[in-house]
Amino acid sequence: MSSSNLGRWGAWAGTLGGLLWALFPLGELPEADAVLTPRGVLVYYGLGYLLPQLLLLMGLARLHTLCRRSYGLLGTVGFFVSSAALMLTFVGGAWEMTNITSTGTVSTAGYWTSIMGFFVLACGSGLLGLAIIGVLRDPPSYLGGLLLAIAEPLGFLFVFAVGGAWDFGSRVGLTVPCGVAWALLGYALLSQRGAALDRRARTS
Repeated sequence: MSSSNLGRWGAWAGTLGGLLWALFPLGELPEADAVLTPRGVLVYYGLGYLLPQLLLLMGLARLHTLCRRSYGLLGTVGFFVSSAALMLTFVGGAWEMTNITSTGTVSTAGYWTSIMGFFVLACGSGLLGLAIIGVLRDPPSYLGGLLLAIAEPLGFLFVFAVGGAWDFGSRVGLTVPCGVAWALLGYALLSQRGAALDRRARTS
């Protein structure tokens, strides 16, 4: 597969991962709880929470490939911190899902690994978002970068405002703003602006 096709897959991955993560809290609504079986809940959790993190890692790699020469140290640090954070949240989430499947109880270690991952993601996304708005001026990229810079901090404020429980409100705060930011950034990578960035990266 050519590098341009790989890059396009990365852009699609970022877009789809962002959309799935933004929609994930819908599974916490009473209507969804009434429809989903226990097996269905696990499938929804895997597709709505775990899969998006892998897709976002692909989108993150694509963004870094295009922008690493222009957004400097700030963006590079944000990329590595965000990558580590997504890996932590994925491991914590997979740990929880495995424990629920095997024992029927929530894993405390998995829960705290996920929470730690979101705290790290708040730092990484903030740095990366600031780097993005410093170099990209097209509306989707700029709005995506701005939302990324403030998404997780705002998410944690929302979590604390609703009492800190791991419920619908906290999932909305932690996944929806970040998911929307990545949907915008993925769209920008798929647009003509993304193609222009790709040409610039190859000629730099």
